[in-house]
Amino acid sequence: MKTTLNIAALFLALVPFATHGADFAAQCLDRAAIERVYHSHRIGTTQTFEELMPVQVIEQLVRVDATKESALRTVYHLEVTPAMLAAEVQRIQTTTRAPEVLAEIQHALGDSEPRFASAMARPLVVERELRRRFDNDATLHAAQRHEAEQARMQLLAKQMLKDMRDVTWQFGARRDATKAEEGKLNGGTTVPTKANSKSSLYSNEATAQLSQTIAAPTQAEHRQEELYFEDIEPELKNVLRVQLQKPGDVSAVIELPAYFLVFFTKARAADILSAASVVIPKRSYETWLAPQP
Repeated sequence: MKTTLNIAALFLALVPFATHGADFAAQCLDRAAIERVYHSHRIGTTQTFEELMPVQVIEQLVRVDATKESALRTVYHLEVTPAMLAAEVQRIQTTTRAPEVLAEIQHALGDSEPRFASAMARPLVVERELRRRFDNDATLHAAQRHEAEQARMQLLAKQMLKDMRDVTWQFGARRDATKAEEGKLNGGTTVPTKANSKSSLYSNEATAQLSQTIAAPTQAEHRQEELYFEDIEPELKNVLRVQLQKPGDVSAVIELPAYFLVFFTKARAADILSAASVVIPKRSYETWLAPQP
């Protein structure tokens, strides 16, 4: 596939997602073609494609895409542009780790540039742009930020809170560097995240390392895996290093894509930093999206 799209291809690809009529039927057929290719490479399933992805499921996926694009347009006033589509097609081409699967998808879409741009690239652009804006929407998450600020004030007054979660980082280099590299490649907890104590933008693709290691696992899971301070994204690492210097120190409110966090320092030594964390989930993206027209 070419890495640039001609004007005609871009014009056709820019037609918004439809929810009825001939355009909707065509979009469903193209989505089914893509999902069929993915299904042919799925390991361990005994279900046929028709069992796993019946027509109703395909139609719902296309409707959800239409809802996302509508929200991007009406809530955040952003239209998908030719430049955005062309850049996404090129990104897919140059970063794919499965070129043979990509070639199959291209062929399943009739080796058509506009169909590929519309069915493959467009949903990715819409999801990334909408999710990034939702994650950083100060108005939508104002109540949760206020809750986090209140929690911080209580910690500054030495009032410990219920349901705080402990996390301990080891200082120094990992004892098993190979394991760290594997974690980075496979989306494990060593993947860094961009976050700070202000409301700056995050990398959409980055896995929220703190969300994984603090918000999700149980205390037993924490004890089974050593966490390393060096694995944290540099900007966040600098914030924690400066703000959590001694027992009793409280961090600023730290914003991640899905959470607000506040840390209370329990111990700091030459080899470890131990803290209790307050985790305030933001509004759910899926719940917010559901009632959108």
